[in-house]
Amino acid sequence: MKTNAKKPAEFPRRLKEGNAEVTIYRQSNPSRRLNPDTGQWEATGKVFDEFVLAYYQGVRQVADAKTGQVKTLPKLIRQKFGELAKAEREARFVLTKLANGESEVLKLTGLDRSAYVHAMKKLRECRPDADLNSAITDYAAAVKRLPGTTTLQECVNFYLSRHPIGLAPKTVRQVLDEMLAVKSSAGISAPYAKELRGRLGQFADAFAVPISAVGSKQIQEWLTNRGVSGRTQNNYRRLISTLFKFAIRRSYLPKDHDELSGVEKMRDSGGEIEVFSPDELRKLFSACLTPVQERGKWRDREAMIPYLAIAAFCGLRATEISRLDWSEIHLTGPEHFIEVKAAKAKTASRRTVPIPENCASWLAPFASEAGRVCPLERPDKQCFQYLAPAAKMEWKHNALRHSFISYRLAIIKNVHQVSLEAGNSPQMVFAHYRQLVTETQAKEWFAIMPPKQAENIVPLQIAVNG
Repeated sequence: MKTNAKKPAEFPRRLKEGNAEVTIYRQSNPSRRLNPDTGQWEATGKVFDEFVLAYYQGVRQVADAKTGQVKTLPKLIRQKFGELAKAEREARFVLTKLANGESEVLKLTGLDRSAYVHAMKKLRECRPDADLNSAITDYAAAVKRLPGTTTLQECVNFYLSRHPIGLAPKTVRQVLDEMLAVKSSAGISAPYAKELRGRLGQFADAFAVPISAVGSKQIQEWLTNRGVSGRTQNNYRRLISTLFKFAIRRSYLPKDHDELSGVEKMRDSGGEIEVFSPDELRKLFSACLTPVQERGKWRDREAMIPYLAIAAFCGLRATEISRLDWSEIHLTGPEHFIEVKAAKAKTASRRTVPIPENCASWLAPFASEAGRVCPLERPDKQCFQYLAPAAKMEWKHNALRHSFISYRLAIIKNVHQVSLEAGNSPQMVFAHYRQLVTETQAKEWFAIMPPKQAENIVPLQIAVNG
């Protein structure tokens, strides 16, 4: 008579796949309990089955007790289970890994395997076709390059702050060209446009990358390696700031972009402030009026007198004088003044500068209703190349403007008024020009008048060396 009774499992059970083999043993263990009275473990009389999975993985070093010789033997791994089904499930998993040469996987604990499942779930949520090995390889390579306390998340946050979604990928050159076009249409002066194109053009050549990729460290190194003065470095820094602000307004950089805060402002000593003495200024005027023979021709530099007078007695910058028109010099009426229009001023701010009586006297013979006040392209170059040597003296850089500010301040003793007239900040005037000259010297400076000429003498119009 047939029965459906399940045949008892035979032990030990050996499972094989290729050269790999695992074995399941069954062993009976007596049940014990702790006697609370005696504190000893006592047999309960019951027996429970335990299933042991055994297989060899790796090797172990064993020293012979007699000879001391070290032998290499297979390492036996034993795992115990309370249920046969769990032992069989683990046996099949181990057998597959051993047959495939993936024995390292067998070292994973249950917690490790759970972590693997969760990791794969998160990875697949991010990218369905992601491979865990590739992901870990990329992660390890990235972290290895970071300082010990920096996390990958911090790097991602930093990148996204510099490259927000939707940010236009504009290069430094593209942003510069666009800014120049916008500012030119807005009517910036030609010298300012030339400065932007020249200095920022060098910056764009050095950084042929998206503007969002330019950091403070690279900017600092670029400025330092240029080998220029602190003042020139600060001028470059100011223009780079203008470029970055334009990029922010155009949404080429995030609104909180602040890389220039990490670029040091250089201490602008500018060297010692030099001024001309009244005697030196007289020599310069005299050199303008004295004909000299150059390249076989007699020449004078009378055309330099308006430039010299305005720079010395009104303090305009060389570039401002070179753009000045006679229509902007007011020598009639109760007040004599020069109107420096915003388009012609370095600071792009309109200002009026009073004309002292002695300056008006120097300008009167040359005054016209309109036309360029100084017909020379580079009057500043004329000063140090021709005028100073003719006066037998050394030219001092920017000393005409420095002299005006110093002597003017010594007379009126009002920093704010002088700063308005000179187009400088009060801080700059206060820091650099106080007490450089005496009030007596200042009065002598503003008393320098043109030489009196006989009424029947008409000044010769001698060609000016341009």
